[in-house]
Amino acid sequence: MRNRALAISLGMAVAFTGLSATTANAYRNADITISSWQPDTGSCPCSDSSGLDYTGFKKDAGGKGMKLVVKKNGTPVAQMEFHPYDEVLYAYDGKNDGDTIYFRAMWYEGIFKKEATYWAPGTSKVLDVNKVQMAKDDDIEEGTTVHFRVFDDKALKDPLTPWYRYNARA
Repeated sequence: MRNRALAISLGMAVAFTGLSATTANAYRNADITISSWQPDTGSCPCSDSSGLDYTGFKKDAGGKGMKLVVKKNGTPVAQMEFHPYDEVLYAYDGKNDGDTIYFRAMWYEGIFKKEATYWAPGTSKVLDVNKVQMAKDDDIEEGTTVHFRVFDDKALKDPLTPWYRYNARA
């Protein structure tokens, strides 16, 4: 799922409201730990098997990948990956608790700030995955730094992380 801050029609907003996961705010910051892996993709191919799945990054000179694993009491419940080679973002939900985690991305195109929110649908499946081809949707220029922030609610009022701690580069 994806919600662009710059322009979204009312019809799309209404349509996605019915399809998105609930905002139960199931997590307290004291229960949550977040681990990250941020490889320099100029040195890839490289991989990591921690979290909810196996992650492999392709070689992309000048790129910096991102894998965030959100754990509740030590158990992975959500994950986000940013792959600079093809500008793909994956959002995972690994817990059937009626909630999901929201990943907010922010970057600049010249003087214009761009933001988008991504999340997995939060269905009854063991593992929900939302794959977003960002190059088509958001057209991030090569070398652009993308900042990520993790939220526990769709309204983005309950942050689990601060801005600028987790960064990738297209």
